[in-house]
This record gives sequence, C-alpha cells and structure tokens, in this order.
Amino acid sequence: MLTITSVLSLFTLLILASGLFFMAKRLRIPYTVLLVLAGLIIVPLSQLPYLRDVFGFLDDMQLTPELLFYIFLPVLIFESGFNMSIRKMVDSSWTIGLLSVVGLLISAFGIAGALYFALPLVGFEIPFILALLFGSVISSTDPVAVLALFKEFGAPKRLTMIFEGESLFNDGTAVALFMVVLAVATHGFYGGATVFDGVLMFVGMIVLGVGFGLLMAMLFSMGLRGTKSNEFVSITLLIVSAHMVFILAEMINHHGVFGVPVHISPIIATTVAALFLGNYSRHILSIKTDEYLSKFIEHVAFIANSLVFILAGMLFASSDVDFSQLWLPILMTVLVVIVVRAVSIYLVTVPLNAMKLEEHIPSSWQLLLSWGSLRGALAIIIVLLIPEDLVVAGWEYAYSPRDFILALTTGCILATLFIKAPLMGKIMSWLKINKPEPLRMAHESDLGIYYLLTERSRLVVHKTRGFVADDHYQKVRTRLDTKLTEARDERRELVDQYGIRLFEQSLHMTAISIERTVLKQLFINREITERVYRQLLRKLNYQMEKIEYAQHHSINPSTYQDQKDVFDILSEWMQRPFERLVKNVSATEERLQYYRAQMIMARKAVKTLDAMQQEHSELVFIEEVFDSVRGRYDEYRKGSAEKMDTILRAHADEFGEYLARLAQRSIRASGGRALDFLHDKGIATESVAEEIEEHYAIRW
Repeated sequence: MLTITSVLSLFTLLILASGLFFMAKRLRIPYTVLLVLAGLIIVPLSQLPYLRDVFGFLDDMQLTPELLFYIFLPVLIFESGFNMSIRKMVDSSWTIGLLSVVGLLISAFGIAGALYFALPLVGFEIPFILALLFGSVISSTDPVAVLALFKEFGAPKRLTMIFEGESLFNDGTAVALFMVVLAVATHGFYGGATVFDGVLMFVGMIVLGVGFGLLMAMLFSMGLRGTKSNEFVSITLLIVSAHMVFILAEMINHHGVFGVPVHISPIIATTVAALFLGNYSRHILSIKTDEYLSKFIEHVAFIANSLVFILAGMLFASSDVDFSQLWLPILMTVLVVIVVRAVSIYLVTVPLNAMKLEEHIPSSWQLLLSWGSLRGALAIIIVLLIPEDLVVAGWEYAYSPRDFILALTTGCILATLFIKAPLMGKIMSWLKINKPEPLRMAHESDLGIYYLLTERSRLVVHKTRGFVADDHYQKVRTRLDTKLTEARDERRELVDQYGIRLFEQSLHMTAISIERTVLKQLFINREITERVYRQLLRKLNYQMEKIEYAQHHSINPSTYQDQKDVFDILSEWMQRPFERLVKNVSATEERLQYYRAQMIMARKAVKTLDAMQQEHSELVFIEEVFDSVRGRYDEYRKGSAEKMDTILRAHADEFGEYLARLAQRSIRASGGRALDFLHDKGIATESVAEEIEEHYAIRW
C-alpha cells in the first residue's frame, strides 16, 4: 500500500542512489555493488535506537513481485533492446541464440543436478524439482555491472554484444523455463505427459512471444508514422510501448484468447518489440526527438536499476532466513553456479568454433564469458514470484521452499557483486582484453587533435581581445602545445603499428556520420520518402560495418541492403501486398530522390571535412588520407549528380512542379535552422520560435 512514508522513502533512496553513483565513479567500482551494500547497511542502521525515529521510514518502501514485474522489468528490457543493433546481433546470432537457449538449459539442469547430489553432503536434502526451480532462477545473467566495466576498460565490441545479447534473450528463456518448472512444482509430475506439456509450453512461450512482440511493435510503428509531427505524442507512444506489450501479454496468459489457454513470454515479447522499435521505427523520429528519447529512456532505466539493487540489499538485510544455518549450502551453491556456468559456456562455444558458423571466439573471451555471468535484477524478480505458500513433497525444514531459494539466490548475487564484479578489471587486464580497438583509437586521435586545435585558436582570439593575461596565456598555450604534440605522436605510433589505412577507415567513418545526419534532415524536411530514406540509411549502415571490419575498399556503392536488415526485410515483405494501394510516388520520382539525396549527402560531407581540415593554421587530418577520402566523395557526388541530371532531362515536364516543392521544403528548412540558432543562443524560447514559424512562414 502506498503511504506518505513509503513515498518519502522512495525519493530518499533515489537521492542516496544519485550520491552513490558519483562515489562509484570516484572509487572505480561497479555502481550496483555500492547500491546493494547501501541497502544491506540501511536496514540495521535505521533500526538503531537513536536513528529509528529519524530514518525508520526508509524500509517502508519494499520490493514486491508486482512492482518488480510490471513496473521495473519492462523498463530495463526496453532500454537494452531499444539501443541494441540488430545488425551486430546477426553477426553473433549463433552464439547469442545458443547461449540464451541451450546454454541456459545446460546451466539450469546442470545446477539442479549438481545441487541435488551435492547438498546432501552438507546435511541438506532437497527435492529435484526445487533444485531445478532454483536453477531456472539463477541462470539468468545481468549485464549492468559487466557492461559498465567493459565500457571503462574498452572491451571489444563483439564481446560486449555477445554479453548483452545473451543477457537480453536469456531473460525471456529463463522466465519461461521458471514458469514451466513452477507449474510442475505446483501441480505435480506425471511422467512423460508432464515432460511433453512442459516442452510444448516452453517452446510456445518463446515462439508466441516473438510473434506477439512483432505484432505489437508494428502497431506502435504505424502509430509513430501518424504522430511524427508531434514529438511529445511520439515519445509518449514509445515510452508506454514496453509496459503495454508486457502487460497485454500477461493478460493473455491469465485470460487466454477466446477461451483458449495461451502462454506468451512477456519478456521475449517486450524484447522483440524493443528491438523492432529501436532498429526500425526510431529512424522516422526527428534528430531532437531521438536524442531526447534516448536520454529519457537511459534516465528511467537508471532509476529502475538503482531502486531494484538498493531495495534488493534492503530485502536481503531484512530477510527472516537465518543465514548462519545456511552458510555452508550457500557457499556450495555459489561454487556450483560458477563451475556450471563455465561448463555451459564451453559446451556451446567449443562446438561453434569447430563448426566455424561465425567468427572464432578466442579462449580469453570464453573465460571472461564464464566469469562475467553476474546475477542481479532478474534473479531477484523471479525468486519473488515464487508463492510464499508453495508446498513441495519431501520438504521437511522449518523455513519455506521460497525462503530457502531466496537465501541461495541472495548468496549467489552477493558473491557475484562483491567478489566477481570487482575482479573483472584485473581479469580483463590479465587476459589482455582491456586494450581499446585500433579504429576507435584512430578516430579519437583525429577528433582529439581537432578539439585541441580549436581550443588553441580560441585561446589566441581571447588573448588578442585582451581577455587573457600574458602569463596565463603562456601557461595555457604551453599545455595545449604539449597536448597537441603528444596527440600527434600517438597518431604517428598508430600509423607505424597499424598502417595509414586505419586513419582512412576513421575518416570515412566520420564522413558517414555526417551523411547520416544530412539524410535524417532530408527525411524530416520531406524531401525524400520513407522508402528512399530507409534504402539510403541501410546503405550507410552497411558501409559503416564494412569500415569497422577493415573492408572499406570492398564497399559496393550501389549496395543498399543485405540479409542483416531483418526488420526492414520483414516489414517490406508484409507491406508488399498493399504497396499499390498506398504508394503515391512513382518509381522514377523515387530514383530522382535517391540520387539527389546521395548528391547532397556527399556534398555536405565534403564541405564539413573541408571546413575541419582548413579551419586552423595546421591540418587536422593526415593529408594523404584526407585527399583519398575527399576524392572518393567527390566521385560519389559527381556520379549521383549525373544520374539525377539524366532523369531530369528525360522527364523535364513531369518534374517541374516537384522541383518547386523541393525548393520550398529546402527554404523552409533554412528557416528552421535560423530558428534553431535563435533558440540555441537564448534569443528565442522554443514557444516563441514556434510562433515565429507559424506567423512568418511563407505558404507556397
């Protein structure tokens, strides 16, 4: 029940979590570790005689299954799926898929079997179904702490993707397995029929979860197309999509469809919907809307994670279970979980490497995948779904099966947070996985030099205007010159070590980033259709991927789609029967839009790179590299311009009105940039800018 003290507790805990975030940055330890530690300390401190009257309200905010399952979990799933690249996932789809399903089943049944035979050695005999229930609870992984460390230490992108992808999908398979096992534990085991029903339910939850997630995502995507002119409505639709998909899936599970029992995994449905909306639908949003949405989702996920972990610590501290009696089975369970995780990783990755279905997974990655399987938010959520009155045949202990599983889960979570997580950095250093990727270093080197040159130029301007004293100017100038020398030396070392082509990759990547921004603006200005926009966006994504894999010289400029564009291909396939009904642009006009957009994108990329290169007295980019990339983009621009001119000559009469509309939209876009300038400089508020546009915009 929500009370004034529970609300006060909620906001106090958020303030505490914010402070712990800064402390974790300074201490260089995982944020989640500090949160759980704080939660463990809060409960006993708030009950001390002198503090009870002041801080006794803190434990009024408690974790409940409903709060975790229906409020926090959809947010955490959506944040991960929305920001994940489906193209990168496809590159590691075999690894992610097998670890999420086969690896999880190996882990769950392996842990159950090991505990069933090992716990009697320390005086605890438990039914196998209860061991399997715990195995399904603890086999879900939590990437929050791991990914924070990966970002800090610069782990390879593919390894990070495997970790995050496995965690995202094994959440759904873990809960599906848990629900099946819980049903067996509740209703009993009846041999082969129970096994068959269980397998059917498990597979059905996954398959129907994928289908329902896609259906809901497409409905929300249609809504976004109709509301993209109003950013507040678009953002609201995306924000509520996670909870709507999750809760509707749960309602179907409870009530069925037309009286027929149906089991859908709400986690898998939400995951698939988030992936679709993040990889397909978000591209139709304006740049400002997309940036705001990304920040908002990240912020909400931060709040959810903070509350889950700090409340988890408080839950552990206030548990009625006597841990002094269970320390030995908890210790044995922690060791079993660590060993079985390693076994599940090697049983999946070794055959994958042998079959060569994907890029080889190094032994150092296999070891880190084994060690980095931290347990966290989902394990807490799942264990609280176990009914408090669950009765299992053969259970003879004073505490309930739920409390026993909660104790084992608590031990595993605390062990991974306080032992495994802090050692991640050292293990990565030992395995030599902590070195940033060469392309990332080259990219940061180029942009860092531009940053320093800009700082130095601005310092000279301030000195000329008399804003900086001579002695202070000399000190800062010396530091800037030293930094510039170091940056250029680092770049030379990278060239010596990896060759000059690395910087050609980096500059090409910069040009594609410029093209993406220009392309988005052309779409927002309605100078191209969504179909043309998606073709060009897929082309840029394909080229960026080729660059990241050091294959930029093998880029085919005419390629704009491959089999990795899963959601685009699916959407086009579903829309094909209705294409004639909704299409209002001719194929010739789309070709004209395509080549015109390519010409503008290439021209803007060249213009921006030229401005960066010539802005200061020293060159920013390596001259040979700059000339090569610039020359390539000049060819792109000329080729697209020639194709556009050919279409215009052949259809001069047809496109007169169309070109006038394009001119109108281009002019309106220039006016929009003027309003953005006024807003950024604080001259006009957002509402004033809207009024100016409404009042003064010329109607063509």
